[in-house]
Amino acid sequence: MKMLYYFKYFYFISKNWNPWLGAFTVYHEISGEKKYAIDTIKINRLHDEKIDSENLSHASIYQASNYYLIEKAFEYLKQENVNHALVDFGCGRGRILVVAAHYGFKAITGIDFSTMLCIEAEANVEKISTLFPGIQFEVICADAASYQIRNYQNCFFFFNPFDEVVLLKVVKNILDSIKKFPRKIYVIYLNPVHKEVFLSAGFEEEYFFKKMEYLEFCILSKSDWQNE
Repeated sequence: MKMLYYFKYFYFISKNWNPWLGAFTVYHEISGEKKYAIDTIKINRLHDEKIDSENLSHASIYQASNYYLIEKAFEYLKQENVNHALVDFGCGRGRILVVAAHYGFKAITGIDFSTMLCIEAEANVEKISTLFPGIQFEVICADAASYQIRNYQNCFFFFNPFDEVVLLKVVKNILDSIKKFPRKIYVIYLNPVHKEVFLSAGFEEEYFFKKMEYLEFCILSKSDWQNE
């Protein structure tokens, strides 16, 4: 059954972008799902589920982040020794939560307003929880715009889970948090189509990676003292 999803995923990417990108992506999907022993590949159109949120119209379809890019980004954070507490906005089936555990994060939170996806995220986290008994995992079924950032959270992951309308609200919550609890925070942003939202808010781009034209991510950072 899973091979059918790989084929559908290859077709989806090839049709919307190109076959070379499709082949590259599916190769890393197969190896990543096997490596981390999870099931996160399926694409979901959120309008198929009854979700009670005024921000539903601003949400994107669920498509898991590319394993190749995830590992590149987390390796950078690990080398910088800032892999402490991660929040994944639009966590879907929990791929980021699982991979983050393998890269040393100790407090890992996923947020999604899809009950169905949150249930699957919890199931995937459960599969690897015994491997990481010291890690604090949490999956929260809620609207990202209403999530209150905690004072110890320093890394925030986005793969375009929503448009700039919701992103502006989330960024404001992050800024309010570092103003109240001064610290340096990092944003991992895959396919950063709304990067200007962060740059306009005073974030600085620390790292940028691009491959095959369409696969890219950036890591941005901001500290409270930058506002002084």
